[in-house]
Amino acid sequence: MFKRVLLTALLATFLFSCQQQPESDISYEIAPVVVDSISQLKIKMTMEASPDGTTTLSFPNDAWGQEGLYNSLGQMELLNVEGAVEKDADSGRIVLMHPKGVEKLEFQYFLKQDFEGDLSTRETYRPIINQEYFHLFSHNMFMVPENAESSQDILLDWSAFPEQYVVHNSFGSKERVQLLNDQDMDLFGSAIFVGGDFRVFNGEIQGNQISLATRGDWVPFKDEEVFKVLEETLTYQRNFWNDHSQTYFTVTMQPFPQKDGSSFQGTGLTNSFATSVSNNDHTDIGQMVYLFNHELMHNWIGHTIHNDNEEEQYWFSEGFTEYYTFKNIAKNKINGLDGTFFIDEFNRTVRDLYASSVAEEPNSEINYENFWTNYEYSKLPYWRGAIFAFYLDQKIQDTSKGEQSLDDVMHQIYMDATTNDQKLTHDYFIQVMDGFWEGDFETFFQKHIEEGQKVDLPKLFDELELKYSPESDIYELGFEFTEDRKGIASVTEGSKAWEAGVRVGDEVFSRSIWQGSIDHEVKLGLKRNGEEYNISFYPVAKAAVPQLEPTAENIEKLGF
Repeated sequence: MFKRVLLTALLATFLFSCQQQPESDISYEIAPVVVDSISQLKIKMTMEASPDGTTTLSFPNDAWGQEGLYNSLGQMELLNVEGAVEKDADSGRIVLMHPKGVEKLEFQYFLKQDFEGDLSTRETYRPIINQEYFHLFSHNMFMVPENAESSQDILLDWSAFPEQYVVHNSFGSKERVQLLNDQDMDLFGSAIFVGGDFRVFNGEIQGNQISLATRGDWVPFKDEEVFKVLEETLTYQRNFWNDHSQTYFTVTMQPFPQKDGSSFQGTGLTNSFATSVSNNDHTDIGQMVYLFNHELMHNWIGHTIHNDNEEEQYWFSEGFTEYYTFKNIAKNKINGLDGTFFIDEFNRTVRDLYASSVAEEPNSEINYENFWTNYEYSKLPYWRGAIFAFYLDQKIQDTSKGEQSLDDVMHQIYMDATTNDQKLTHDYFIQVMDGFWEGDFETFFQKHIEEGQKVDLPKLFDELELKYSPESDIYELGFEFTEDRKGIASVTEGSKAWEAGVRVGDEVFSRSIWQGSIDHEVKLGLKRNGEEYNISFYPVAKAAVPQLEPTAENIEKLGF
């Protein structure tokens, strides 16, 4: 495909060179090329030169959990002057040395994919460039002058790509020349760029464009199903916040192969949301409903409403987002889901919290190190915050006899964020809640967020006359791996793992575990005394965990 692209590209480049390019501070001309039988992108930059003879470009070698991004760089050279190009991987800079007094520099560099084989979650944040398509983020595609002003006029010229080759990104779709006037450089640095055999679906919400760019042959769902979920999600979320200010928004979806289980990830970017999803029978449209509703809600909770201290307020930015994900889906019956879905998801969240070994750790322990290195700490603010939000929502509705809800609190916080640049702090949240809460909210907040004690759900359920079960199955793996995860270090006697035959000292040669799920069997391939065993069991244990019953009466009382 790229060989055919080259012939068309040469003609397109010649024709475009005869036309006048729009004025810009920085321009990028992007072209597909093949170098030593490897598909690459050639990017020509035109920019202002530093008068001292040294122009420095930002281009991180390590970013977004990826290391060695300079491995994707091919040939680099100055085109209009004599000079030298140096890489400084440690500082994430490309240094251009040229004669002093030069006004403009033309600099050209090549980008290539630096890994082989099938795509997996490990590579989705690296440059992906092959015969069929490319998938890149700003930071691993476009070098940016370090001396650039905070806002610049940026020209993106895709004219070298043939007409049938889709070009789609955070700033528009299928545009061969994009002039980004007065572009905020931070926003430019947080964008996605895709091209090739992508299929683009477009729609409008109150006159604002939305789109979905996807590719590949999806096994679990159809493109149209995903786009419908996207359209419903954005419509109801924007209606909730009464915010239809975003004139353009796109979601990109790329598939990757995965044999066992399912996985998906998403990243919120400028005017966009980039997703990578496992393409197999274990993935389903319901997972996309959750992914879109949680991550796109961050356009408001976490982005417009900023945490004053990221990890300290994760109970809000992640936990309240989780709660409003469940509520938004059920209330608006997105993809046909209703109050039963809300109760199921709420019950699962309660089970996860009660099963966690860190369930009542103080909020101060949800710090950067713990959050990013420990699974249970990384999920704790989701669980704790969602249950806390549910509790507040029900209490506010009950004491106000349905005249108010947590929605009113969220709208107040949003208004303060947009009009006064108010950040979310604990003192501020307490101040807002004092207007909706009967009694001493500061003490209640201190106990259940700062100290981490569980809220009394059975008492709340009794007060609201909600039917519930006082106990439930919770997740219990029942054993611990050795540090290298190649063996069994300990087993809880009496657990399902123990009953199935897992023993200390067993070697592990295969495993399939759905972390936190009581609905999927744990499957282990073990070796003991030279013999191999295949063991499976459900990782469950009985515990005193309150669970709402999915009755019609409960659903009605909860407002669904």
